[in-house]
Amino acid sequence: MKKNLLLGLLLAAGLTASAQVSGDGNPLTDGSIAPDFTATDINGAEYSLYADYLNQGKSVVVDFSATWCAPCWNYHQTHALADLYEAYGPDGSNELMVFFIEGDIANTTTANIYGEQGPIAPSQGNWTLGSPYPIIEDTEALNLGAANKYDVDYFPTMYVICQETKTTTSADQMTAAQLKSVINDGCQTLVGTQNFGHIEQSSAKLRLCTPGDAIQVQGKLKNFGENAITNATIVLKDNSGATVATQTYNGNLNQFATAASINFNNVVLNAGSTYTMEVTSINGSAPAHPEQAVTPVAFSVAGVAPINIVEVKVHTDTYPSEITWQIKNSGGTIVASGGPYQAGPGQYGAGGPDANTTKIHNVTLAGDSPECFTVTIKDGAGDGWGAGGIEIISNGVTAYENLNVGNFGSTLTTTKAFRAMGTLGTETITAETFAMYPNPTTGILNFTTQETVEVTVLDLTGKVVYTAKGIENGGSINLGSLQSGLYVAKIKGMTSERIEKIVVE
Repeated sequence: MKKNLLLGLLLAAGLTASAQVSGDGNPLTDGSIAPDFTATDINGAEYSLYADYLNQGKSVVVDFSATWCAPCWNYHQTHALADLYEAYGPDGSNELMVFFIEGDIANTTTANIYGEQGPIAPSQGNWTLGSPYPIIEDTEALNLGAANKYDVDYFPTMYVICQETKTTTSADQMTAAQLKSVINDGCQTLVGTQNFGHIEQSSAKLRLCTPGDAIQVQGKLKNFGENAITNATIVLKDNSGATVATQTYNGNLNQFATAASINFNNVVLNAGSTYTMEVTSINGSAPAHPEQAVTPVAFSVAGVAPINIVEVKVHTDTYPSEITWQIKNSGGTIVASGGPYQAGPGQYGAGGPDANTTKIHNVTLAGDSPECFTVTIKDGAGDGWGAGGIEIISNGVTAYENLNVGNFGSTLTTTKAFRAMGTLGTETITAETFAMYPNPTTGILNFTTQETVEVTVLDLTGKVVYTAKGIENGGSINLGSLQSGLYVAKIKGMTSERIEKIVVE
């Protein structure tokens, strides 16, 4: 991925709290009148500081940051502004507003906000993740330079603006509780909401090796209300509305605190269903803002490699000498790996024959039983692969695909990435002695075979959808009950076996 350029290195090097930018050294002092601005966010919504908020009796918090600024990113990752916004913003008690303004007018673009690397300045990551408040790309043309109006000399620069006096208070990198205190002391007394909590999935998307696996679904309860949460009921529901499991929380969860102990154990998730976690009560009452007390459960089933011979296709970026990858078996042993690739002649090894191309590796995975494998990709510079990615293909079937991976940092791991079926798929039933036709089929498949075979048909999640035994030469099966799509057939005789793709129309 593109390196942090000299601009970012100079601005961020050695700074732990802020990154300097050029200015006259005279930022707004406490008690200054806040300059008005009208701005359009990255989603096209327009906001006016005075007309929409200050004149409506609401305080405003403004964060001027830059996408290349490491201290800004570190503060963003604390979610302090997100917490304040959730509690007191439009979807909470509606007493204040938060704005994130990307204030480097000269060097950054909107694309940097989404984590893309710019020709002048890099980006620390996707700033939209975990940002419920408006994000604005400051430009002279659109906003008359809000950062210039506020004479921003370093990033991040943050202000609390009071609704009545329109005056500013410096609030750099404060916690949500500290920002609340500043507003209560100098602007208005925030009333907030009682019995107000969110439930979130604790981990990233869950991965099932096979449909029907029992897994643990983990949730975390966060308190955005004025009162402590001492007890709560959380349920896991499927898309029919049926309750699959119930958990309770008992403790003392103060505002902005999180309880990461909502665990639904040994839950079977149906691959054809969707699920949600929902808070049904807080402190014995219905939760405030119930629409925010529910979250979807993200999960997926490992793709299937019909045979244990796989093709690993690595799509490199501009810096191939930073790229490595691994495949691990279910016991955690590395069974295949690749990279780094040839460095180019450019700065940091950019370019060369292995840059922005596809490197192909043929791998045979040991084992004769179905098994799930983990895929890990790594970047030596710690800024991901950009538009690169990886594919794993087996017998013409894509078992795993992760492309355009972006800035994932140093390591990106997918557990249960794909499932290999435990056969090498040697075609000892040769084309001269075996045929299966017509393929594609509307349902009926005919067989030419010199020995009796059994047929197992799997969908692309690895689920067995059809079986038949005792198929003789000239016999047939009827797949008319299956939905249209691609399937994998394992044909096994007494002395041989074969893997075939089937297309049902």
